[in-house]
Amino acid sequence: MPIIRFVTSGAAVDFADGDDVNLLRIAIRNECGVPYRCASGNCGTDRVYIESGRENLSPPRKRERERLGALLDEGWRLACQTYVSGDCAISWDPDQTALDERAIDRSLPTAVNERLRRRWLSAEDTD
Repeated sequence: MPIIRFVTSGAAVDFADGDDVNLLRIAIRNECGVPYRCASGNCGTDRVYIESGRENLSPPRKRERERLGALLDEGWRLACQTYVSGDCAISWDPDQTALDERAIDRSLPTAVNERLRRRWLSAEDTD
């Protein structure tokens, strides 16, 4: 089974071989500590540094490329936009915030964020 190592929090989560899992979703479900706000690629709060296993990640999407820019080349990804298919290790700054104030204005209000979190964690969700 592939393993995602969350270096900053010391957590490790395995998942079924052959699955592609959303990095932020699996982090939230397993309380791994990855910071997030909007979970849609707007705020950049969930940026993580890929310590190892870049080859096991989905290619960056347009929104992620636009939000991160040169940070992508340095090994950073947005957890909400990244799917994992094999072993990897990630870290992050536990005190990081959104990338800019405009992103905060576009991110979801807290109540909506909470509903989104509950939906992602629901039993009916099979990802």
